[in-house]
Amino acid sequence: MKRKTWLSGGILATSLLLGGQAAQAAMMTYDTWETNENDTGNYIFQIDDNDAGLFNYNLTVDPWNAEALGLFLDFGTSAADASAPAITGANVSLFGRNQASDGCGAGCNLNGLAIPDFDGVWSLVFRLGAQGFDNIQTFSWSSSNFGLSLEDLGVVGIRAQQLCSGDATLDNGDDGCGGSDKAYGSATTPPNEVPEPGTLALIALGLLAIGVRRWNANHKH
Repeated sequence: MKRKTWLSGGILATSLLLGGQAAQAAMMTYDTWETNENDTGNYIFQIDDNDAGLFNYNLTVDPWNAEALGLFLDFGTSAADASAPAITGANVSLFGRNQASDGCGAGCNLNGLAIPDFDGVWSLVFRLGAQGFDNIQTFSWSSSNFGLSLEDLGVVGIRAQQLCSGDATLDNGDDGCGGSDKAYGSATTPPNEVPEPGTLALIALGLLAIGVRRWNANHKH
C-alpha cells in the first residue's frame, strides 16, 4: 500500500513538473537604450509569444520621463504572414512591415539615429498614439506573429515625444518636458529556454524510474 502511495505521489509530482514547465512564457525584455542625443527615455519593452500565433507587447516608461510615439522592430527577416488579424489594444496601429524607411507617421521618425550592424529594414513598425502629448505612460497590445520568431528579434528602435530632462517626469503633465527622443536597444533578457514536451516527458519518466529503483533497493527483505 505504501509503495502504491509513493508511486502515485511520484506520478503527481512528475505531472506538476511537466505542467509547470509547459506554462512558462517565452519573453524578451528591452530596458537599456542608446541615443545620439543627450537624454533618453526610461523605456521598458517586453514581447512574448505565449499565445499561439500571436505576439503580446508591453511598453511602459518608468520613471515616466517620455511618451512613446513609434516602435520599430528588426527580426532580420521578412514579416511574411499576409493574413494578419487586426491589432488588439488601444492607441496602437501597425504602420508598416518590411520597410526601409525610418518613418512611422506624422512627427514620427528615426532619422539620424545611427544603429550599428543594422541592415536598414524594419520588419514591423507600430504607431503609438498621436502627435502631441496623449498622457499615455503604458501601451499594451497584441498582433499576429507574422510568421516571425522571438529568437530572430534583434534591435528595437523607439521614437518618443515630450522627453523630459534631468529628473523631471510627466506625472503632472508635459510642462517643461518639450524634448524628443530617438533611441535603440538590444534585448537584456533572451527568450526562456523551454524544452520540447517530448524531452520533458523523457526527463520526468527517467526521474520516476530512478525513484522506483531506489525504493525497491531500500525495501528488499
